[in-house]
Amino acid sequence: MSHNKKLNTLLKSVRNTKASSGRPDTTKIVAQLRGLGGPIRYEDTGKLGFGLLLLFAGGYGHLLGSERGYPIGPDGTSDSVILIYNTLIAVAAGFILFWLFRRRKARKFVQEVFERAALVSYGFHDEPVPALKELDQHFHEFDRGNDSRKIVYFMSAPGDGNKVRQGYSLFQFHWVVREERQVTETDHNGHSTTKTETTYYHYDRYGLMLEGSYSGIQIVSDAPGGRYKLKYRPASVEFNRRYRIRCVDEMQAAKLLKPSVVIALENASDQLKSPNLEYGLNGQMCLTWSNDPLSVRTVMKSKDNPNELADIIAAGAKLPVLDDALQLVADIQRHTQSNFSMLEGNSPEASIQGVK
Repeated sequence: MSHNKKLNTLLKSVRNTKASSGRPDTTKIVAQLRGLGGPIRYEDTGKLGFGLLLLFAGGYGHLLGSERGYPIGPDGTSDSVILIYNTLIAVAAGFILFWLFRRRKARKFVQEVFERAALVSYGFHDEPVPALKELDQHFHEFDRGNDSRKIVYFMSAPGDGNKVRQGYSLFQFHWVVREERQVTETDHNGHSTTKTETTYYHYDRYGLMLEGSYSGIQIVSDAPGGRYKLKYRPASVEFNRRYRIRCVDEMQAAKLLKPSVVIALENASDQLKSPNLEYGLNGQMCLTWSNDPLSVRTVMKSKDNPNELADIIAAGAKLPVLDDALQLVADIQRHTQSNFSMLEGNSPEASIQGVK
């Protein structure tokens, strides 16, 4: 069986599992990856080379024709020759687009198979997506953008039922900023017309949501203006350089931001990009950041090595960004809640599901 056929069989196997809403058989996928016998990409180099050759021939023909005059075709005009050059370019575009499509298809598969294995490894399951209006009432994090906003996914990992390991939700928040500007154009007759150009900028944030022990505290490194009136600044110069704090009660903020918690938040900004921590008035904690926790690129050095991907999946498909976020939450709980540090036989890192 050719490499391309093996790759198609592997992609079809994963696609069929997804269509049946079944859990992926990671053992089977690992075996298929190891047996692929080549990179996770289609062997389409010949098609790409042929497409580039046709593109060069058609483009070069047009270039010479425009400079020296097109040769006369069988019908006694240059129209048929121009049509031939255009046909060469069109066929070339087809080969190149085919190569790009299959390349993207293979890379998408790498991300998909890793992501599905990771979700199973961490015990995630989908849950109803909260309304943005409801989230915005409790957390200023969701007050972003001036166009569309949506929760891309909202998944939960369960705790162990005895408060030693707390359940949490993982989500992706997407929003759009619409920017309009007036542009004046002048034609060759000197007549000016003004029109409005609209540009859309897309952004994403990722986060954890779980039960907290404080309320009305906003610790942000990247967020719109604070929702609460009071400001608070701990003694750390480095912390104040990275974060801004708004709160309802300064005593609560001081109780939360012990020196050990301040240090944990300072260190967290080295792993999590632009972290924000909020305790809503509903008592929930929301930790957000900007780097994708489910991206295979956080763990895979190559782009298409099947053995490397197989090793990653066999080892449990770890999510380093998510683990860093969970570790931060565990550290904060350990330093601020005595019940987490006094439980016998349990390490502080076990206080949140997913922290190994």
